[in-house]
Amino acid sequence: MTDKPRMPIRTLTVGRRPGLFLLVGLCSIGFFVADVATATCLREPIPGMLVLGIVTAQLTVICVWGTLVRGTFWIRLPWTLLLLVVSWCGLAWGITLEKGNTNPDALLGTAVTWMFGFITSFVPLKIAALCFRWQIIHDTDASPNAGRNFNYAIRDIMIGTLLLAMTMGIGRGMLTGEDINFTRALYASGLHEPELLFVISLYGVVSLLVKLPCIWISLGEKAEKIPSRIVVWVVYCFLLTIFEIGMLVTVLGNPGSDSGVIFTGMILSHQLMGAIMLAVCCTLRGLGYRLERSRSPQTDLQTELRSDSTAVAAHPESV
Repeated sequence: MTDKPRMPIRTLTVGRRPGLFLLVGLCSIGFFVADVATATCLREPIPGMLVLGIVTAQLTVICVWGTLVRGTFWIRLPWTLLLLVVSWCGLAWGITLEKGNTNPDALLGTAVTWMFGFITSFVPLKIAALCFRWQIIHDTDASPNAGRNFNYAIRDIMIGTLLLAMTMGIGRGMLTGEDINFTRALYASGLHEPELLFVISLYGVVSLLVKLPCIWISLGEKAEKIPSRIVVWVVYCFLLTIFEIGMLVTVLGNPGSDSGVIFTGMILSHQLMGAIMLAVCCTLRGLGYRLERSRSPQTDLQTELRSDSTAVAAHPESV
């Protein structure tokens, strides 16, 4: 009897591409619309916090793709930065529409705040990926080392250079003729003010603690445990938000008559960003992706040497 070809793998590989393209398209359109609407929605507490939750989830999706997806990190980094700049363009466009004219300081301040949020999300995820060797892989990967490539092709270097040039060109083109320096950027963002820096940092830390379990629940847990884990996460997210509110009140005081609306918006914001992360990651799981821990380079080398030794012992005539 002859071995039959493994058709299910090919079918799964072909079937996941339309779904993946559809997911990327929906996320791109939805997130960009949220970016443009951010400046207008920030006028009111609850709509502002809701749209803030959406763009924060967007930032996390970009960071997850740049840090956890299997592949060469230095090839994905230019794409990650380009996505970051495109999302900032959406925010800048929304500011321009809301104000009726181009405000360079507002655009520059948004860029600095956006980059600050990116760094506070990207760096912890990358550290976690390096320390714990977690990565998002597809079921069709034949081995834990599939897709790993330590050699940079000239094409990849050229594409990366082009993407970096496009990223810097778009960023500079949005602020043509402006004198950009660190002091102006810092004051435009408001991060020089301790109170605002504390609020943004606290929101970033709580958001990260809210979103990390979503990635694990969706891609790392067993399928039958996902519903119960989501219920636990909802309670966990609520308690984290209460802690954040308590810290804000302790340090900055009660915001006044609008405190109820503001605190409700914060709770909804974290719940919404987590729901978006769960939806995106669960969709990826449905397309065959999962979160697994890769083997260390030393283990990979020992396995390869053991395989070579076994092959030589089985076929000594090949030596």
